[in-house]
Amino acid sequence: MVEKEPIWKRGILDLAAIFFLIGGIIILMTVLMMIPINNIYPFELRTELSFSQIIVLIIIIICAIESFECFNFTSKRMLEKAGVRGIVIGAILLTLGSLLDLKTQALEGSSILILIGGIISYIYRK
Repeated sequence: MVEKEPIWKRGILDLAAIFFLIGGIIILMTVLMMIPINNIYPFELRTELSFSQIIVLIIIIICAIESFECFNFTSKRMLEKAGVRGIVIGAILLTLGSLLDLKTQALEGSSILILIGGIISYIYRK
């Protein structure tokens, strides 16, 4: 006999999945808007962007893509994978957002959403 998931648990896990999705979208849009592009063609970057900032932006984009994977894991109820990855991604993003010159509230708020989604998924793992 298949054991049904209680409705309150399903609601909390759906909330965690929403946190992953919203956090990933906001972080991705924030980072894409941080890239200084002078004009559309021929895509010349301003020289204000240092090599270390480019590396940090790439790491943040990778973490945003991983948050979408955490959303996928949560929707498939693979909560242990989603929880651990969400906690790690949220911690990395929170550290990068607060220590560097990228002090935007959207980046820090989204990393907190991903961190909360990871904690919820890890708590309700089987």
